[in-house]
Amino acid sequence: MTTISNRRSAPSRRRGGLRLWLPGQPGALMMVLSPAVSGIVVAWAFRGFTWTPWWLLVCWLLCYCVQFSAARWFKSHCASRWRLQPLVYCIALCVVGLPFVALHPGILAWAPLFALLAAISFRASWVRKERSLWSNAAAVSASCLMPTLTFCYGVDTPSIPYPSLPGLTLFLTFFMVQFGSVLFVKTMIRERGRWPYIAASWIWHAVMLAWWAFVGNGYLIALAVMLFVRAVALPMIARRHTVRPLAVGITEFVTSTAALILIILFLL
Repeated sequence: MTTISNRRSAPSRRRGGLRLWLPGQPGALMMVLSPAVSGIVVAWAFRGFTWTPWWLLVCWLLCYCVQFSAARWFKSHCASRWRLQPLVYCIALCVVGLPFVALHPGILAWAPLFALLAAISFRASWVRKERSLWSNAAAVSASCLMPTLTFCYGVDTPSIPYPSLPGLTLFLTFFMVQFGSVLFVKTMIRERGRWPYIAASWIWHAVMLAWWAFVGNGYLIALAVMLFVRAVALPMIARRHTVRPLAVGITEFVTSTAALILIILFLL
């Protein structure tokens, strides 16, 4: 019996150890990376392939690893159990990121803005408000700013990366989509059945649909209709039937993938 118990507990320990290094919300990775990837793809279509924005994407992925691991450490009020992960990720970020900064020091002009957004996130974790709308808005803003940089480095080698019309368009478009997703997920899980959140989600998606209908682009209209139907239909279904978080997560993965594809097509 002892041997069987040990064999069963070993995978559990490995899974537990792995969870220390992975984000608590796997779907968040799609939201973090998709705006940055869109900037790279659009720049590639405009000017051809270059390694610089891909290098920046790896740096951004490591920044995210630092952020989520440090946020958990701050949430625990600096418990030793969560200390190693942000330290290791910071070292990895330095190894990959410092050579990038040495070659492209102008990227530091954007550091204060991202540092402010990170500070908001860490403050929210410290006071255990990481699920609040203001914390979510800071995280979404950081993610959606990245295509401004990846597009810039994909089409140019600037001394200081500058905002461009495609970069700003990607920022605004992804911000509308991703903050709408934040509101939708709250109506399905943490704030399920609360009408102020449902109303906020419906209004946000209605404004997005009206705005993109005014723009008149078919790809954006299709995306807005899909997101609006999701935001209205699923909370109503959840009032009568159980909708599991896994189903919500799968829905978000599908809509996030569709958003990435349609937004890229919009700009090509």
